[in-house]
Amino acid sequence: MAGDLGVAGALTKLMSEREAKREKAGSFVASSLVFGVIAGGVTGFALAIVARFVEVSSGYSNFGLLLELQALQMPFNMGTASLLGLLQGRRHFRALAQLTMVQSAAGLSLSIGFLATGQGLIGVMVASSLASVLVFAILLTLSRREIALGSLPMIKADLRRLIPFGIKLTATNAVSTILYQVDIVVLSFLTGDPVSVGTYALAIFITRAFWILPGSVSTTTYPVTSQYAAANDWRRVSTFVSTAFLGSIAIIGVLASALILFGRPVLLVVFGPTSLGAYDMSLILLAGTCVLGCLRSIASSISGVGRPGVGLRVSAVGAGVLAILAILLTRAFGTLGTAIAVTLTFGLVAILLVREVDRHVLGLAGTRLVTNKVVRTATVALAGGVASLFLSLPPAPRLGAVVVASVLLTGIGVALASASGGRDTWGGFLRLPRRVPSERE
Repeated sequence: MAGDLGVAGALTKLMSEREAKREKAGSFVASSLVFGVIAGGVTGFALAIVARFVEVSSGYSNFGLLLELQALQMPFNMGTASLLGLLQGRRHFRALAQLTMVQSAAGLSLSIGFLATGQGLIGVMVASSLASVLVFAILLTLSRREIALGSLPMIKADLRRLIPFGIKLTATNAVSTILYQVDIVVLSFLTGDPVSVGTYALAIFITRAFWILPGSVSTTTYPVTSQYAAANDWRRVSTFVSTAFLGSIAIIGVLASALILFGRPVLLVVFGPTSLGAYDMSLILLAGTCVLGCLRSIASSISGVGRPGVGLRVSAVGAGVLAILAILLTRAFGTLGTAIAVTLTFGLVAILLVREVDRHVLGLAGTRLVTNKVVRTATVALAGGVASLFLSLPPAPRLGAVVVASVLLTGIGVALASASGGRDTWGGFLRLPRRVPSERE
C-alpha cells in the first residue's frame, strides 16, 4: 500500500501538466525513478523480515518464501511504475499497452513453464519476478533519453513537489484496496469454508472482469484531465469525461447481458460442474459491480483536476461501510449476505462518486454527469439485462437456444451503441470519422 508514496502517480500528473504548457521533463523522471527503486528496496526488505512471522501464523507451507520472492521484485516493480508514469503522462498509451501485454505474456508463459516442470507456486512467483526484471530493463532502455539525473538539491526539490500529492494518491489507492478486498477477507474468517470462499471468489473474478475495459479508459482519463485542467480547458474535460462514462455504460451493459445469457455453459466448460454455484452469486454481485464499474472509468478525473483527497474520502466511507455490512450480513446469511453487502456498498460509493465528479470536475464547465443520454443508455442496459434473465442458457444448451441468445445479445449491443450516441460517442473511442453535415442541414 505504501509503495513509492505515490510518486509515480504524481509524476504522471506533472508530465501531463508540462505537456499542456509545452515544458520539458527536466530531472523529475530521474528523481522519481531513483526514489521508486530505493522505496522498493526498503519496502521489500521490510516484507522479507515480516515474511517469516506471517508464515508461522498463516498455516500455509512456503508462504514466507513466496513473500520473500515477492520482496525481491519490489525495487523493479516500483522503478517500472515510475517509468510507466512517464509514458502515461506523455499519453503514449500504445507503448503503455504493449509493455503491459509483454509483462503479462512473459509472466504467464514462464508460469506455465515452471508449473509444467513441477515447480508449483514457487515457480509461479519466480516467473513473476523474471517478468518484472524484463519489463524494467525494456523501459529503462526506451526511456533513457528522458532520464536526466540532477544534483542532490535538485532531487530533493523534485521530491518536495512530487511526494505531497503522491501521498494523497497512495492513501486513496490503499483505502480502495481495502474496499475491494475486505469482503472476501471477512468471508474467509467468518465461514472458514473453502468451498464457499472458492465459489464466492470465482463470482468476484467473473463480475470484476467487467472492470478491465473501464479500467483501461481510466488509464487515459487521469493524464487527459490533468492536461486539460492545466490548460483551463474545462469544456474538453467535460466532453472527455461524459463520453468515457457513456461508453463505459454501454460496454458494461453488453458484458452483463453476455454473462447472464452465457454464464452457465461457459462456467461448465472452463471450470467444471462444481463452479455453477458462482453463477447465482454473480447475479447478486452484478448490480453493484456494474454501477461502480461504469464510474471507474472516470473516477481518476477527480485526482486529475488536483483533488485526490476527495477520492480518499469516498473510498474511506465505502471501505468502512462494507466492513460493517459484510460482518453483519455474513453472520446472518453467510455467503449470500457478503454478496448483498458488496452490492449495497458499491451502490453507495457510485452515488458519492457521481456527486463529487459533478462538483469538482464538471462544475467549472457548467455541466453534469447524469444527462438524458446517460439515463437513456442506462435504461436500455437495464432492459437488456432483464430480457437476458428470461433467456439465460442452461449449463448444456441446445443449438437453437444459443442462436436465440446470440441474436438477443447482438440486438442489445446495437441498441446500446445507438442509445449512447452512435458515431458521435464511439468515433472518439474507435477513431471513426464523424459525418460533417451539409450547409443546408
